[in-house]
Amino acid sequence: MGSQQINDNNADIPSITPTLVAFVTSTQYESLPPAIIQKLKELLLDHIGVASSAAATADSSKSFLAGIKAFAGQQTGHSTVYATGKTFAPQYAALLNGAFAHTFDFDDTFAAGALHPGASVIPAALVQAEACGADAKTLLGGLAVGFEVICRIARAVSAGSYERGFHSTGTAGIYGAIAAAARVKRLSAETVEAAFGLAGSKAAGSMQFLENGAWNKRLHPGFAAHDALLCIALAEAGVIGSVKPLEGKAGWFHSYSTTADLPPVTDKLGEEWCFMTTALKPYPACRMTHTSIELAERFSKLKPGVGVEGITVWMHPVLWNVVGVPDANKIRPRNIVDAQFSNYVQTAIAWIYGSSIGWAAYDKIFDNDVQELSAKVTIVQDESIRSLGVRFKVRWEDGTEREEFLENPLGEASNPFSWGRIQEKYLGLAEPVYGVKANDILDVVKNLENCQSMDLISLL
Repeated sequence: MGSQQINDNNADIPSITPTLVAFVTSTQYESLPPAIIQKLKELLLDHIGVASSAAATADSSKSFLAGIKAFAGQQTGHSTVYATGKTFAPQYAALLNGAFAHTFDFDDTFAAGALHPGASVIPAALVQAEACGADAKTLLGGLAVGFEVICRIARAVSAGSYERGFHSTGTAGIYGAIAAAARVKRLSAETVEAAFGLAGSKAAGSMQFLENGAWNKRLHPGFAAHDALLCIALAEAGVIGSVKPLEGKAGWFHSYSTTADLPPVTDKLGEEWCFMTTALKPYPACRMTHTSIELAERFSKLKPGVGVEGITVWMHPVLWNVVGVPDANKIRPRNIVDAQFSNYVQTAIAWIYGSSIGWAAYDKIFDNDVQELSAKVTIVQDESIRSLGVRFKVRWEDGTEREEFLENPLGEASNPFSWGRIQEKYLGLAEPVYGVKANDILDVVKNLENCQSMDLISLL
């Protein structure tokens, strides 16, 4: 697929924003195929499990809660914050829930756009549904347009945005969150377009967090959901937003990428749903490490008891820049975020301990065996390898070698989670937090289209 260079000739740029706005305001639940509804249930259930577990157990969650409580001051609210028993004003609840959803890096991923869509879209939709008392069909309609908007605009810039140092989960997240909340609230096209225009001055997310394993990343989708609700409130009050916030000469596509593939943003919009390829994650680490994790575990079983002389991994330069740069904090991570973005240590942990230990993997990052094996991993850039693909080669100390290529890890459309596997992941995360109520949440999600949104939210 060719790229269309963004330039200053506005006449050559499609009217993307009005088309997306019309899609957001006109899409009806009744027009959604059953496969779309089932996919949204899967994404919602996974989101609740991942976010609630992080809310209850992650190292950063107490600080996030304390910071927002201090900032909100005496302001009270009635919007639910997952797994805490607390309520805040809608914008703060959306911020916290979005941050919790992304904290473990265990949330859904859209490979074509290199982002996590659900962590901003779902919190914005849920707090708006709670505020409006919306039925669940309205909630599902909001989720559908929110996921589709965020995925389509992120796909347009894809790797080009990463190369400029931007985190699309944050920068694109605000548009998906606006779309979802606006649809739940049934806002007019004029109001949604104004909110999109205001979002052009709020879309943000820097990859600089990689340098020291900072918690900025965890907050990015929360900031996006918070700012989406702010932009909506301002637009409803009559604040004028910029025109062409996406496609304009200083708009989102131009600012966050040197090139963008614009026609697919609106091509067959409402007919083909690109978010349907959104993947669920089997491991709580950057998605770009997952192919290596699978291959490391597989290869480790071939010669038990025989030492490893070296492991070589080939991946696309975009992946290499995020998880493969041979910096000290990747070969020997200093903290959890470092380890989540280290193909070196993720490969070593999967080789030694397997891939099914979940968050306990981060108890192993300072193990001598893990650090020793991490130092034997070499990661090479290869532009011929696309997307999440990895070529993986092992040389054992007995002189034997084996090499294999894997195009996509578990969870992608070519190798998807089963509904049973999705429920298993959810219950493993949610039962320690909610106890028997975790099954009540599961039952509501299964039958969501016949419920009120509060039937679900009241359980969270």
